[in-house]
Amino acid sequence: MTIPTMTKGTLRFFFDFGAGGCLWAGDDATRSKLGVGPLDATVYDLQGDVVLPPRLLLPSNVHSLINRLDQEYLSYLNPLYPPDPSLWTQARCDRFNSDVDQLLLLLQVELGTNFVIIDQQKRHAEDPALGEFLVANPNQKPMP
Repeated sequence: MTIPTMTKGTLRFFFDFGAGGCLWAGDDATRSKLGVGPLDATVYDLQGDVVLPPRLLLPSNVHSLINRLDQEYLSYLNPLYPPDPSLWTQARCDRFNSDVDQLLLLLQVELGTNFVIIDQQKRHAEDPALGEFLVANPNQKPMP
């Protein structure tokens, strides 16, 4: 008798501005089974009622870290004009990158037996044009 091999699903790991989560189906089989959009996020309707609960259940400490980083990531883009340089300093980038690495490790522990997680989250560095931009735009302040 041949025992069929279990295949792991594939998840892509990255934050997308305002998506509410960081885990996305990474192959057709996972997408077919779990759907599209951030699989770790709750989808609400306009009245605030849950339309779709997270398809990947995670411990509350992991979910809290995802929510915090998702909200923090919203501030990466320049709030007055997104194509302008990000106001994140190198220290802010380093903290975010470190927290992202910590989250990825937690997710690998929680989901690694069932999924391959592909890290597609960009690690950020201070925009080389930030200093010059701040001189020219004194009304904008860096985010330490």
